[in-house]
Amino acid sequence: MKVALFALLIPVAMLLSSHSVAAHHSFGGTYDVEKKITLKGKMVQLSLRSPHSFFFVEVADSKGTVERWAIEGAAAGQFAQQGVDKDVFKIGDPVEVIANPSRSPNSTRARLIKITRTTDGKSWGGVAGQTVD
Repeated sequence: MKVALFALLIPVAMLLSSHSVAAHHSFGGTYDVEKKITLKGKMVQLSLRSPHSFFFVEVADSKGTVERWAIEGAAAGQFAQQGVDKDVFKIGDPVEVIANPSRSPNSTRARLIKITRTTDGKSWGGVAGQTVD
């Protein structure tokens, strides 16, 4: 009985392991993908890396208090396909970000939908290969 069960499990395991996985996690668990926010501020740091890059933007709220937002985007390789590298943004560049906000209350994290360098209107998207301008 044990041998028959083991013999059945091997082909099933091989079949299941041959399918590729579509994504390693769901952004919907971290970010509210049904909502969009717009942030206007200045670029203070850019971290192009894998598996996710981050744009750090300082944004002043209605009272003038400055908050540092971490905007999560695609991997460095995916941004490279859009022409985004370490020299695309300079520290202090004014930007406008459209993003999905974090599900955590009072969080200053968001998921990138689109980022625009407002000095020239050049935009990039959060999807591999997407140039938005």
